[in-house]
Amino acid sequence: MNIATTAHAVIRCGERGFRETDFDLIAEYGTMTNEGFLLTRKDIMKAERAAKILVHRLSKLQDSFVATTDDGGAAKTIFRVTRKQRRRQTGRWQSGLFALLVSTAVLFVSFAAGG
Repeated sequence: MNIATTAHAVIRCGERGFRETDFDLIAEYGTMTNEGFLLTRKDIMKAERAAKILVHRLSKLQDSFVATTDDGGAAKTIFRVTRKQRRRQTGRWQSGLFALLVSTAVLFVSFAAGG
């Protein structure tokens, strides 16, 4: 939730040890009252349960890949990647010996060209 803040609220935030982002967190996870939002222990426990469920689900999805259209607007397919595919997608496939060979070749070509 993106809650608008007044200048007074921002000043009080600094004086009382809150961050400006705390407004949104309290509004997102707190309980709505007649006059605003109140973050209770029960609200925190509810958020913890939701976070644990999310982390569990994310761990099950590790190494999954969604191929998208060029504009990124639609999913074309989903699959689990191999180690080679993961390195290629993250750009890590150019590490190690391959990177050394490429950089050596670049230096050699540049030296041979007189640069």
